[in-house]
Amino acid sequence: MRWSRRAVLLAAAALACAPGARAADSTTLPPIDDLRALAAESARTGAPVIVLFSTPGCPYCREVRQNYLVPRAAEQQRRVPQYIVREVDITSRRRIGALNGQILTEAQFADRHGVGMVPVVMAFDASWRPLGEPLVGLDRAGFYESYLEKLVAEALRLRAAR
Repeated sequence: MRWSRRAVLLAAAALACAPGARAADSTTLPPIDDLRALAAESARTGAPVIVLFSTPGCPYCREVRQNYLVPRAAEQQRRVPQYIVREVDITSRRRIGALNGQILTEAQFADRHGVGMVPVVMAFDASWRPLGEPLVGLDRAGFYESYLEKLVAEALRLRAAR
């Protein structure tokens, strides 16, 4: 059977748009929409939440996102997740649901956690308490992956201890 070019393109588009499908070169992380729902998922699975605090247009944030966190998030989707990865824009007025049922913005969430510069990667438990020290900035000496690995390992250790 011979497939027309149009049929192949339509089939590829259908697969790409299927629920749960992600582009292989995805360069985005899911945002936080509802702190309660994410806290419930974290409590249910025991997985800490790793959050990238960023701003639009920040080249260092883009590098952390694309080179370090997007690949980790994709890896977590392929197996039982050890942690959940999300992103918060510290300048955004986008509304998210708070733990108490109120509404707050991404900027307010960042402010509550003392984030005023970017990029910052923090780990949280199911109660939105920080797990370990945040990873601030981007290392140009080539050690960022090991720093990130240390942050994740410490978050997993502390999460298991709580």
